[in-house]
Amino acid sequence: MAEIIEFKPKEIVFVLNFVSPHPLAMNKDGTERIKLSVVRKDFTSGLGQAWVPAINKRMAKEKLERMIDVLEWLD
Repeated sequence: MAEIIEFKPKEIVFVLNFVSPHPLAMNKDGTERIKLSVVRKDFTSGLGQAWVPAINKRMAKEKLERMIDVLEWLD
């Protein structure tokens, strides 16, 4: 009997640009591999860039939205 090997889709790193509220609240459970930086634009919002590993861009945006509040996508 042959063994079946399951190949998982390879994740690539997506660079996402976004606008976030200030102050920024972050929800992490410890399993995220997301790096981000945010620069304050004015007193109510900030411009950010995140590097998110995911299978596709939609999933990358969903991962980031679970971690922080995103007001607007810039890409």
